[in-house]
Amino acid sequence: MIPNFFDDQFLPDGDYEATWIEVQERFGSGQTRKDLCEQMSKFIQIAKCCGFRAVYLFGSFISGKDNPNDIDLMWVYRQETFESLRPGCRELLNYETMKSRWHWDMFCCSDDQTIIEYLLTGFRKSKTGTKRGIIKIDLERYEGLIL
Repeated sequence: MIPNFFDDQFLPDGDYEATWIEVQERFGSGQTRKDLCEQMSKFIQIAKCCGFRAVYLFGSFISGKDNPNDIDLMWVYRQETFESLRPGCRELLNYETMKSRWHWDMFCCSDDQTIIEYLLTGFRKSKTGTKRGIIKIDLERYEGLIL
């Protein structure tokens, strides 16, 4: 369940697991957000088909900002599969491609829990240092693909 904002801007400090449908229902209002959700829906399907494990969302998209510029996210892929990923899957791990084509601030890491925690520590803080919540979508349990 995605909690209410604690300050009308950010989710309370913590990690919240949600489905993509829940994220869309909560953060998909307004044309900018609808456009971002449409793009993200397509890529979640691809990521799931590629065998990625999870996607974490943070930043302005999951904030109270009316018109976020992008979606800040981190893909988590299976460490043992990186070298065997097909080109369409590797594209999801290419920051320059994702930023230029889809306007995402995209990061990625293997499913090494130590690395995940290290990276998320920075994403759990706003630019002013305020602690904020993040959302995890577990792609291994994800249901509700939109084709």
